[in-house]
Amino acid sequence: MRITTKKLSVAASKADLLIIVTTPKEMESSKAPRNDAAAFSIRDFERTYPGTLRILKKTAFKADSMSSALVSIGTQKNFLAAIAIGWNYDEKKLDDFTSFERYRMLGNAVVTKAQEYKARSVIISAPALDFKNKENAEAFIEGLALGSYSFKRYKKTKSTGKYPASITIVSGKRFPAEASRRALAMTSGTLLARDLVNTPAADLTPRIFSRICRQIARKSSLRCTVYDQNRLKKMKAGALLSVAKGSKEPAMLVKLVYRPRSKVRKTVSLVGKGITFDTGGYSLKPGSGMQTMKCDMSGAAAVVGAMQAIARLKPAVEVRGYIALAENMVNGNATRPGDIVKAMNGKTIEVLNTDAEGRLVLADALCLAERDKCDVIIDLATLTGACMVALGTDYSGLFTKDDRLAEKLIRAGTLSGEHLWRMPLPARYAKQLKSTVADLKNIGGRWGGAITAALFLKEFVTKTPWAHLDIAGPAFNEGSRQHYIHPGGVGFGVRTLVRYVTGL
Repeated sequence: MRITTKKLSVAASKADLLIIVTTPKEMESSKAPRNDAAAFSIRDFERTYPGTLRILKKTAFKADSMSSALVSIGTQKNFLAAIAIGWNYDEKKLDDFTSFERYRMLGNAVVTKAQEYKARSVIISAPALDFKNKENAEAFIEGLALGSYSFKRYKKTKSTGKYPASITIVSGKRFPAEASRRALAMTSGTLLARDLVNTPAADLTPRIFSRICRQIARKSSLRCTVYDQNRLKKMKAGALLSVAKGSKEPAMLVKLVYRPRSKVRKTVSLVGKGITFDTGGYSLKPGSGMQTMKCDMSGAAAVVGAMQAIARLKPAVEVRGYIALAENMVNGNATRPGDIVKAMNGKTIEVLNTDAEGRLVLADALCLAERDKCDVIIDLATLTGACMVALGTDYSGLFTKDDRLAEKLIRAGTLSGEHLWRMPLPARYAKQLKSTVADLKNIGGRWGGAITAALFLKEFVTKTPWAHLDIAGPAFNEGSRQHYIHPGGVGFGVRTLVRYVTGL
């Protein structure tokens, strides 16, 4: 999708689809306040094409937020259709999260209308909107790109073209070029993560996933190291290896590295859980619980998507991505409840529930990330149903002892439209993880499961500032489309990670 900015009059506007974003004040008065005097309003359109306001009144259009009405179709030579979209927000009264989300929703509304009318070219004029604010501009472009997503790989009939191909924003002031570049890099990473999550597990095994990582590394000038089963054995990564024992697919650990050409300000490690399919192992899930378990690698997908975006944006921060890959299957070799495994740092783990496998693969990945030495470690995982019970499907649980790290991640999430809710890490809950026969159990008691899972991970990061994001709720949309969030993989976490890294 190509995005440009031009100073255009109504008469000079030529495109398949013309969209005018208007407010109730603009509908009532030609002297309504504007953020961009060069952008034309619905009343300017009326002066060029008389009868516009009369048509709108017949449709009962009142410029309510995100409402829309057809102004003209097929009657003007300059465009196939003209549409008015309402914007009735007092941005000064909105919190940052909601304000930026409105711009994403507007971007989604624009692209949805373009798809409805099969419009290849779109012109949008929005005099009341503040695109000089780079966060608003980024959010709008994110809405355009994320709203245009489709996953048609397995459909017999595929769409004949991508709509829209070009967006022109009418503005007398330069639309922030950096905002466009950043937004497109972040959304490209998000869409990559969505594609990975939506791919069936049979077509995204650990070996295939590792090959995709190599391909992305080559295209993005990232360094890529793949630790196969033999190397993992030499590294004594017994926790990760134990999860894959029931599968014909070997466990793998992929390390992606972005290193800036300039002086490195900080080094950040991103760790993703990559269970490409989760049956639960011998602690078998019910059939309904397996239906969406191709999404149990959403944390790994987010890390890969973030690494691609970071490589494009080139911050002065070294970033390492660790992707722990395994299938959790059942056969005669699979790990049994009660087995004891040893992680890379030498700690032994009594595996009492084989469906608590994500923390096992993360344990060794976290050990490697800390062994490689860095300034901060952030892991993402669809780790616990308990976090979904606590926070629902819109929020990710954020666990960290580092207040400054928490603040930066929450702010990055706010700018990205991704809710992070800080959760407690009480040391006394760690007693639930004590084992009589090993150093740790891989599960705690009945209550506080998201907390004990995070405390388990904390055992494998001893010195480095660390944060854990439990993204079990928002990683996969099992319902209908919600604005720019489509059914299936959401790509949650990509933009938060990128904004965090680029903000250092």
